[in-house]
Amino acid sequence: MKTLAIAFGLIASVNSFAGIIYSNTADLSSSTIGHKLVDAEYKLIPTKTEIRQIPGCVATGDRHPVECQETIVLESHPVVAVNISYVDHYNRQEGNQKEWLTLNFKLEDFAAEDVAALKAGYPTWAHPFSSVGKAFAARNLDLQVVDAERTIQVVDVRNSKICMIMENGETMPGCVEDIVYKPAQTTVKELTVLTK
Repeated sequence: MKTLAIAFGLIASVNSFAGIIYSNTADLSSSTIGHKLVDAEYKLIPTKTEIRQIPGCVATGDRHPVECQETIVLESHPVVAVNISYVDHYNRQEGNQKEWLTLNFKLEDFAAEDVAALKAGYPTWAHPFSSVGKAFAARNLDLQVVDAERTIQVVDVRNSKICMIMENGETMPGCVEDIVYKPAQTTVKELTVLTK
């Protein structure tokens, strides 16, 4: 009976671990414009979570299926999240809708009093009219945007065997694809957030 209880406990919850990616740079499409360093915020990034079944939950409701699992944050780590907005001409939504990029920095990268001011405004949704994040960004950060060349891998059509797809979505019978890649050059917008 004890073994059954342990097995049920393992099925009922699943742990997940994640690391935090710290970076001050990112590549965006060359079609992006209007890059703007908007603000910074103190954030807690989940590093260990657990997915648990909700007791008594029925997965199929009368009208809509119900999610019977919940994610519980077991551990988290604080970061300074820097938010950058931009517009992508190729992925244009209605009008010039802004898209967002967030880069994570270690708290130690900044003065303790500046981090404390950011932390006092956490969580951001609870302080909607606070300008602490904008002031932090203006005082501590600069955004640099340059065109940069990158080498990427593309399909070498001439040396690849690509099977035709039939109307039913399957490949032609007997055809075995052999995809070969080759290097190619592309230009990206390289965004770098510099600390002052």
